[in-house]
Amino acid sequence: MKKWFAALLTLAVFCAGCFYTYHYFYGGSSFYTVIQDDGDKVGSGEDTVYTYRQDAYDEQGDRISVEMHEYRKQPLRQGAYLKLLVNPQKGVLSWEEVQPDQVPKKAMDQLD
Repeated sequence: MKKWFAALLTLAVFCAGCFYTYHYFYGGSSFYTVIQDDGDKVGSGEDTVYTYRQDAYDEQGDRISVEMHEYRKQPLRQGAYLKLLVNPQKGVLSWEEVQPDQVPKKAMDQLD
């Protein structure tokens, strides 16, 4: 019985550590921003990098400054509303374009 308990406890600690590590490196909070310029362009063709430095707001309207580096052929569309996944250690992990009605009211008040 003691061996089963020890094995179960070890498995639980391992799973908890994996969960914590995953969220530490790949988890984050949602923030919202709107693209207002073409960003800083470096390079050309396939190797073009656009850097955007923007303010982003969470669902409570709290502001943070973010920096995004996008490898694209053309800049992001001006006026596009973005939902960002921001990790405290790594910065912006991902983004997706959303419709203005999908942005929380407090964040939208700050963006307008």
